[in-house]
Amino acid sequence: MAQFHIRCESEDISPYVILVGNPQRAEKMSKLLDNAKLVNEYRLLYVYTGLYKGERITIATTGMGAPSTAIVLEELINLGGKVFIRVGSAGGIDPQLNVGDVVIATGSIRDDGTTPNYLRPTFPAIADFDVTKTLIDVGKETKSNITYGVVISQDAFYVPYPDEEMEKFVKAKVKAVEMESGCVFIVSQYRGVRAGALFALDGNVYLKKMKPFDAEELFKRAEEDAINIGLEAIYRLSKAGLK
Repeated sequence: MAQFHIRCESEDISPYVILVGNPQRAEKMSKLLDNAKLVNEYRLLYVYTGLYKGERITIATTGMGAPSTAIVLEELINLGGKVFIRVGSAGGIDPQLNVGDVVIATGSIRDDGTTPNYLRPTFPAIADFDVTKTLIDVGKETKSNITYGVVISQDAFYVPYPDEEMEKFVKAKVKAVEMESGCVFIVSQYRGVRAGALFALDGNVYLKKMKPFDAEELFKRAEEDAINIGLEAIYRLSKAGLK
């Protein structure tokens, strides 16, 4: 039945779902589908369902941050979603990374206020192995500039970490910081579904270099890479019947 925010029916949603924060990215990705149909636009949480290489998939907008993401993910699960891939953007932390790179998250440091309501903060936010392996395999095949590892999910976009804490993250080889993957992983683990995530980097917060105007093309290329990797991975997972 229709949910409080995602006002469509179960038959409108595929079990295989791409999650994006930006409604414009959802619209952009929907153009890569055949017979794409907009099945929800309430609260600007655009949800499209269509065919990618013959496999039925859904692309859903979560909005920014963990609270909105948790609401949308819960409702998509209620509607029959089983396998989720988050496609977004992030700021690099690893000093070897910068604008134009793509990071596949293997897990997330939970620095948000939403997920402790599900599981205590000591419970790890881990990406599903099969989903993550598929993302990595596709990334390697496409020869995109990818890396993979742990990321941080935080709430305060405009509040940087203290230098001392950032140095610890670098020492621990944390790859990037963003706002949603920890929530996606925890809600998915708690509700018994699968999830992975990947991000196009728009700069490096450790090096304090966010994308300058002349790097816009690098970011656009990384975004295209992340979108294509996400779509190909969800296609393969659907084709394999992973649930």
